[in-house]
Amino acid sequence: MTKINFDDYAQNYEQLASQQTKLFDSDHSYFARYKVELMKRAACRSPSAVLDFGCGIGRSTSHLRFAFSDARIVGCDLSSESLAMARDVAPDSEFVFPNEIPPGPHFDLILASYVFHHIPPDERQGALRYCLERLRLGGQIFVFEHNPYNPVTRHFVNTCPFDADAILLTRRETTCRLLRAGFQISSAAYCLFFPQILSALRPLEPAIGWLPLGGQYFVAGSARVV
Repeated sequence: MTKINFDDYAQNYEQLASQQTKLFDSDHSYFARYKVELMKRAACRSPSAVLDFGCGIGRSTSHLRFAFSDARIVGCDLSSESLAMARDVAPDSEFVFPNEIPPGPHFDLILASYVFHHIPPDERQGALRYCLERLRLGGQIFVFEHNPYNPVTRHFVNTCPFDADAILLTRRETTCRLLRAGFQISSAAYCLFFPQILSALRPLEPAIGWLPLGGQYFVAGSARVV
């Protein structure tokens, strides 16, 4: 399997992503906004610093800034082209390579949105340890991933050019990996059940998060307070 180089997709990432998701919702910002709003509701405390781990071109940054207006917002990514675009989009936030953030209690919240299915399985624990080592005690990571049991999601992934290297994680795998890395699970649910045509039903989603039918899921882990 060829590893995707996101530098090759930075310039047209937004267009490709919007084409993939328009059947679910014509508002291309819906998915990023949804995740940030969910994270804000489920967060245990108001953050003073937030890390967007694997931020790409910064699709979530404006929503993070709106949700956590007083917080320092930092994005990290391996793609230099994506970071350059993110800096243009959100000059009031910081964008760096992962190795530019040393270990230490820097962040109260970390968002990892559709990142881990691009990380080879034997490197996923290292990536989670990286995140844990940069959280303050009691801080949280929110890992959002595609639900491999949803056939529509699998179709989107199988036809998406920049998902050619994707190896999807089940919610169980994500939960087990977070526990193994040293996190305590604070919440988890399936999400994104209803397309735009059924948007009137979207307020029901928190009540059915236990159903493994949503297009995505999230697992939140807390840095243990000893």
